[in-house]
Amino acid sequence: MADDDAARRAVQRVSDAEREKIAERIRTAAADGRLGLDELDDRLGSALAARTRGDLDAVVADLGDDGVAARPAVEQMVIRAQGSPVQRSGPWVAPARIIVKASMSSVLLDFTEATFAADGCRVELELSASSVQIVVPEDVAADADVESRFSSVNVRVQAPPVEPRAVIQVVGTASMGSVDVRRPGWRRRRKLRKALRTRQGS
Repeated sequence: MADDDAARRAVQRVSDAEREKIAERIRTAAADGRLGLDELDDRLGSALAARTRGDLDAVVADLGDDGVAARPAVEQMVIRAQGSPVQRSGPWVAPARIIVKASMSSVLLDFTEATFAADGCRVELELSASSVQIVVPEDVAADADVESRFSSVNVRVQAPPVEPRAVIQVVGTASMGSVDVRRPGWRRRRKLRKALRTRQGS
């Protein structure tokens, strides 16, 4: 009976949401150092092209039970920038809390391909004559409550998802600087869609 149930499950069709869930596990494994960049691309392609649960299970069979044990334990990240730019982009693991202390610098936090270690991320800013740009993917919600002194704070994240994958909260202070929270630009979205189609077609 158990074998029959497993066989039926293996041939069941999967949804886009299930493929993306597996893709997130793969990105987490890559950010954790358990997969190389070449394996990351191969496995993402296989996951996004999967048609059945058996296909998906095979992609992550060696990555642990639902990725829970493999999830990084990092809860906080501190970014200090003084006179030089700092950025986090590409596949990376966003902890529950990020502290940004910047003076005469620019900081980019691009969450477009990030995996979240929690249900959200609190970004705490201490800016002096600095700019911070936060790029938020379409399936993530964001809000900002920043005390500004001779600074600009722009939040351009319209139409938050009904069931966001995560919520980004931006708080803190900005003195003689700027804070920009936005969605990826159309060029970036086109590039990501093209990469997705390439992986699905491979």
